[in-house]
Amino acid sequence: MKLRLFLISLIALTYSCKKNYVETVVDFSSYEVQEGLSLKAIAAEPLVEAPVALSFDEKGNIWVLEMPGYMRTLEGVNEEDPIGRILILQDKDGDGQADHTTVFLDSLQLGRAFAHVYGGLLYAEPPNLYFTQINDDFTPGRTVVVDSAYAVGGNVEHQPNGLLPNIDNWIYSAKDPKRYRMKNGAWLKEKTTFRGQWGITRDASGRLYYNNNSNQLRGDYSLPNLANQNPKYRPTKTVRQTIVQDQSVYPINATAVNRGYIPGMLHENGKLKNFTSACGPVYFEGVGLDENYQKNFFVCGPEVNLIKRNLVNFDGLRISGTQAYNEAEFLRSSDEAFRPVNLFNGPDGAMYIVDMHKGIIQHKTYLTSYLRNKYIEKGLDTIKGMGRILRLANNSHSYSTINLDAQTSVELVDSLSSKNIWIRDMAQRILIHRNDDSVVEKLENVIGQSSNEIAKIHAMYCLEGMGLLDLSKIFNENQIVFPEFTSHALKLMAENDYEISSALLEAFLNLKNDKVDFYFAYYLSKRFTADNSNYLITLLDDRDEKEELVEAVLSGIHPNEESFLELKESVLLTNTRSLMDSISMIELVQNEDFKIGEDGLTRGRLLYNANCATCHGPDGRGLENLAPPLLNSEFVSDKKERLVAIMLYGMHGPLTVNDKDYSFLNAMPGIGSNENLTNENIRDIGNFIRNAFTTSPQNINEQMVDSLRNIKRPFDKTFTQNELDEIFASN
Repeated sequence: MKLRLFLISLIALTYSCKKNYVETVVDFSSYEVQEGLSLKAIAAEPLVEAPVALSFDEKGNIWVLEMPGYMRTLEGVNEEDPIGRILILQDKDGDGQADHTTVFLDSLQLGRAFAHVYGGLLYAEPPNLYFTQINDDFTPGRTVVVDSAYAVGGNVEHQPNGLLPNIDNWIYSAKDPKRYRMKNGAWLKEKTTFRGQWGITRDASGRLYYNNNSNQLRGDYSLPNLANQNPKYRPTKTVRQTIVQDQSVYPINATAVNRGYIPGMLHENGKLKNFTSACGPVYFEGVGLDENYQKNFFVCGPEVNLIKRNLVNFDGLRISGTQAYNEAEFLRSSDEAFRPVNLFNGPDGAMYIVDMHKGIIQHKTYLTSYLRNKYIEKGLDTIKGMGRILRLANNSHSYSTINLDAQTSVELVDSLSSKNIWIRDMAQRILIHRNDDSVVEKLENVIGQSSNEIAKIHAMYCLEGMGLLDLSKIFNENQIVFPEFTSHALKLMAENDYEISSALLEAFLNLKNDKVDFYFAYYLSKRFTADNSNYLITLLDDRDEKEELVEAVLSGIHPNEESFLELKESVLLTNTRSLMDSISMIELVQNEDFKIGEDGLTRGRLLYNANCATCHGPDGRGLENLAPPLLNSEFVSDKKERLVAIMLYGMHGPLTVNDKDYSFLNAMPGIGSNENLTNENIRDIGNFIRNAFTTSPQNINEQMVDSLRNIKRPFDKTFTQNELDEIFASN
């Protein structure tokens, strides 16, 4: 009897995890897409609900991460119910639309990101980052905790996400200062630059790009973890740069946006002027779109139901971009439930769009009564239980599955030259996981003989990931004509104490390539000795101390600053005064690792990191086009009542901080209406800010917080600077 009941239960469980659906027909008549392109629903409700990310496995199957608990109601009730899932979509009848799903994992609490790496699945479920093996029958195998503090505190809009496997074999996240990789069976974790808010992507060479809600595309000029090596210096010239200055959006409709009441936020016709929820960027390379779309960057705008296309120019080390269209968009819809939140390259060379497809997209923490009323007025609060995975490609490019797992190791090496970035990336990951040393010579031949620069980089990191990279074989004077490859090689040689011959050092000096100069400066400073100091000084002198080179030196020279400064009186340093001044000044820069005990300041720091750091930065220095600095700001150091009022009610620009004008119109939301933050919490945040970012802290108490809650003002009505000055001028 017990055996029979067990078998019945097993059958029922199996049936619940594998379902067939009638394929949903999606009406795209309200969507505008560029000529020659077709939009198709790969999956739609009820197959998926509230998807936030997708990933393709080695066999080409589409995996989807759902977050159905997010804002099911205007109150966001029961948000943390364990109802999230990771699904595997399959197309049984081969018509290009999913008709079958397998539940790989369920009962997730606001799971936010995942990636196929090392033959398994890396996934984030706050506060943990997990890695699980994948069994042949699509069930989870052995699971380990990679990081028990991956996403601690804060709300879903301000927690780490992304999990992007990069060409350098490290895995990066948005909104997180850590990176991860597996080596010799063990997971490693390192500090990296704090980047972005929701979504992260990379270009073909491995530079990282991201955004925040009002700055659609930011990025790093340099390869990851090069400019951040000096704990006494914060890089400002080569990381977290605004790539596209223009933040304009061109929606079809006057959509429901959170702070449309702020002057200058909307056009006269009610349409939003600039991004307020930019997310999910992607660098695209794939044969599914025409040549003019290659190496473009695309960004989601869920608040205005569109996807933006940007053209990016690589000028030496620097990167800049422009919008592809004026008064138009790559893809947009009049369907206000179209909520693109993430974009991905596919194995078939098409672009894949994760459409959360819901009415309420703004999280409850920052939902204003203005937007709440708009949602109700438009009936958007009734749209729930939906979700779609869309495929965008040329009209003539049909859907196809690609199984890289079936390729031999030799074939995978050939795939490193693919025109599809997804194929190149996955081929590298599979080769590293297989650790097949029979292809070492073939990989070395790609490095030494191929004219495909990106394939050379992939091959180099295949060997690096396998632990079989011989730096003495990868580089000679014939290779310096490949600046992208040379950049990676110099970085690896600097980090692995590789000795470059004098002939090659002279060749680098004579090359005069802006990009290579930057990495050469890093190599010389990272491996600084009295013997190579002349090369470094000559490089800086000859290149007129370009500010990017200075940043490379300031990063790489640590911990040998004193040795370098001993050369200050040298004749060779006559024209390097600005560099000397910069190195001297780094002693005055505040360290991000504030030394605080287990008290209210500790609690305040944790709360600050969870609620404020995304915009103002962990170090309080602010972010370009998003938020002004708190460090040494008069808004922090002057009247503590004014600071508490800003925390409670929020503030919007334009404003002036330390005699510098900030004209961006996006608002800092107040936290006074956040039911999860008590007066004690707000007190702790305020005291941390005043202790960390000023030299004359004043104590804030709960009574002050409580009294300022009595200002006759709605909590979602943010202050202007003039209003604050009037209220607190005589206090």
